[in-house]
Amino acid sequence: MRTEKMRIDNMEKVFKAAMTLFSKQNVTNTTLQMIADEAGVSTRSIVNYFNTRENLLLATHQRYIEYAFGELRKFCETEEYQKLNGREQVLAFTRHILEFVPKYYSHIYAMKEIVIAVTATGIASDERFINECVMSLSKPVVESMKKGMKDGSVNLPNGLNENNIKMFLVVLRGIFEEYAEILKSKNEEAIKTVSSAIETLYAYLDAILKGIIKE
Repeated sequence: MRTEKMRIDNMEKVFKAAMTLFSKQNVTNTTLQMIADEAGVSTRSIVNYFNTRENLLLATHQRYIEYAFGELRKFCETEEYQKLNGREQVLAFTRHILEFVPKYYSHIYAMKEIVIAVTATGIASDERFINECVMSLSKPVVESMKKGMKDGSVNLPNGLNENNIKMFLVVLRGIFEEYAEILKSKNEEAIKTVSSAIETLYAYLDAILKGIIKE
């Protein structure tokens, strides 16, 4: 029992150490030895836990996704969110996700690097990560859109289907990652341009949900 608890504690230290280092430097420049030193464990322990560097990358990605979407679920369960009509919920959901970027942009950029590094090895495809994102985000979006169609706040002329939900989430993921990359570059003009584009995005999404613009 004690050994199992120690293993879990050490794995958590490794996850935190990996994200700390990935956020400070390129994923490809971070070695297992660096992660071991940061976590205060041996490289042998990391190999015993994850077997390969690629498995560590995948596990770190999954751990961070679980944390991020856990926080998102908490947001969707708040009384304030639940009181909104369906259209307002979709907009609030979108804004909440994008407001997450400035605070955690270095982590998000690191996650994107993990996806690139792992897909380059051929052990996982980008489609896997897209599907993971869609599966995690689709439930609250679908629920909000259904609520909106029921309360009259959402008017989708072409109806609600799996394809347009997936497209919305894939586009949102792309904006999320590109915004993080621009923030990491610290290009002030680019940051202003993206911030302005995001406000335009909200207005466009609002018009689609109202049926003013066909999606």
